[in-house]
Amino acid sequence: MNKIKLVDVKKSYEKDNTVIENLNLNIEEGSFTVLLGPSGCGKSTTLRMIAGLEKESGGEIIMDGNSMKGVEPGERDIAMVFQNYALYPTMTVRENIEFGLKNNRVPKEERRKQIKEIGEVVGLTEYMKRRPQSLSGGQRQRVALARAMVKNPSVFLMDEPLSNLDAKLRSQLRTELIELHHRLKTTFIYVTHDQVEAMSMGTDIVLLNEGKIMQKGSPLEIYNNPANVFTAQFIGTPPMNILKNDGKLLKVPKEAAYIGFRPEHGILQKSDFWMDGELSLRGKVVTHEMLGSEVLYKVETDYGRINVKAFDLGTQFEGDVVVCIPQEKLYYFNDKEERIAYAEEKEKKSLAGVRSSKITRSSQQEAGICMTRV
Repeated sequence: MNKIKLVDVKKSYEKDNTVIENLNLNIEEGSFTVLLGPSGCGKSTTLRMIAGLEKESGGEIIMDGNSMKGVEPGERDIAMVFQNYALYPTMTVRENIEFGLKNNRVPKEERRKQIKEIGEVVGLTEYMKRRPQSLSGGQRQRVALARAMVKNPSVFLMDEPLSNLDAKLRSQLRTELIELHHRLKTTFIYVTHDQVEAMSMGTDIVLLNEGKIMQKGSPLEIYNNPANVFTAQFIGTPPMNILKNDGKLLKVPKEAAYIGFRPEHGILQKSDFWMDGELSLRGKVVTHEMLGSEVLYKVETDYGRINVKAFDLGTQFEGDVVVCIPQEKLYYFNDKEERIAYAEEKEKKSLAGVRSSKITRSSQQEAGICMTRV
């Protein structure tokens, strides 16, 4: 069931400054939906329109089947958490959490009960008498979360709430937010430019660029099946390697203007090695980074610099190398940078038939990249 629906939503600040145009989006009830994208892509603007803090220039926002046109933020049954906490410095933790309850004229005993329960959930019980300035960044963010939670909203809106925290705290609070979502079973809409947050927390990811949805899906679906070059290179650390098809590539779809592969799918070999039936690139190791369980190599090739992850820590590559990529791990994109999908059996057989073919060493060296052929 859709909790929130955006229909042809448009946002313009000036006549020639359209931030979002004809945005159509369904957000399922109970989901943890992450709006992800680079700075200026329209994700925070979308969140603020859902909250009612900004008015859409066109289209309609529907919540629980009801249009939000003319509905004030306080009447939308939402709670919003910002990255700057927005706490009252002169109030204690208890008073900050209690403020909204007092405004809603909740009886004193009920307020006491709710604050006690929420304090235990977010781990603030022993800090109730402190003021925000005596708390750490993570504790302040918990106060902001607790203040939102006591409203018992049907939707939580979060605008980059972890961006001001250090890496360790961000990791800790990511886990806590996932647990909180499981406990509350409420709809979360979370804005971030950090793909790690999106991939680790979201049940659904909406990837935006220049006010348009590039792809919507689960973290696994977006990673394994990117719909376009933008998605392929935005999701993944390091991003997908993209090679421009210069016509020298053999046995690839004619309409494939670009070929992509993930760094973990590249297989590093010594320069005298060649793997029949696979995409093979000759190159030179530029740098390597030890990342604990893996080594990240940067390799300069005739098709540009690529990233390759190696998991054999006992072997170190230097100088000239060959990077082989299994054919089933390749992605193809057309000249509009859209993914080419091949479902017909004859096309699958055509690509699979490449495995049994051969090519001479001289032509490999001439092209710099090759696939074996009959």
